[in-house]
Amino acid sequence: MITKTVTFAALLCLSGAYAGAQDAGSSPEEPDFFFLTGGPYTQQKYSPQIIWSNQWLGSKTGDLDIRQLTGAGRFEFGVTDYLEADFEFGATRTRLESVGQQLVDTQLDGMMLGARYRVLREDFAPVTLTIGPQLLIPNHSSRPWETGYGYGVDVSAARDWGGPVFAGASLNWRNTPGIRPFREAPSSSRLQLSYAFVLGLRPLENVTKNDTKHDIHVFAELQTSRDDEVEDDQISTWTNVFLAPGVRYGFINSRGILAEIGVALPIGLNRDAPNWGTILQLQLEMPGLF
Repeated sequence: MITKTVTFAALLCLSGAYAGAQDAGSSPEEPDFFFLTGGPYTQQKYSPQIIWSNQWLGSKTGDLDIRQLTGAGRFEFGVTDYLEADFEFGATRTRLESVGQQLVDTQLDGMMLGARYRVLREDFAPVTLTIGPQLLIPNHSSRPWETGYGYGVDVSAARDWGGPVFAGASLNWRNTPGIRPFREAPSSSRLQLSYAFVLGLRPLENVTKNDTKHDIHVFAELQTSRDDEVEDDQISTWTNVFLAPGVRYGFINSRGILAEIGVALPIGLNRDAPNWGTILQLQLEMPGLF
């Protein structure tokens, strides 16, 4: 069984990778843009960021071959320098193949509306800490009789020692009541819990004479996610454990506009998790656009 690991919770890792300096050379880039770990660095005031992530997951057990593609988008906007508004959406395509037979299923995922506030900052505290509520809006196309509106909370923290090493951790908890595997079934709740840790390195952060900046960040992440899924007219619980090495390249022009591309290779560490995967992430951040 493959469950969605680049969910909206995981996409919180992509927030605001250049929330600190107004120009490319004034300070190190805040080490965000993780792949599985949520990042605490919120957007600057009036600064939008657009993020897109594609994830391919694969698993093979005996004659059963499973492939899953998830595409997910995220929009962030800095209400203040420490308060951020978020919107997420996505879709998932799953292909199951066994003994020459193939089944393909494509579904729109639900949406998420959220806010995050930077409670602690490293200029006066040991870590940067961000916390915020989430509202989950379901997709009723497959089971229109469900209520399905949910809620959650996201917590993320990071520590940057100002040198080549930085670290982060995150926890995302969600509850969606009103879930039923079929129309006559009693109502139940879907619980989702994800927590992750990341260790990062800066092999390159280079500012040019034209006040542009090139950087490369390398990551090692460990994520555990628990998810209730509706399958075969019943609700089942799956737990995935992933180790994901990754790397990303970022470019900041002289106006402070940031473009990044990153690739990670998640490896399943337990029986429920897919065997292998690839994550491709793109982002564009425009400080002070409004």
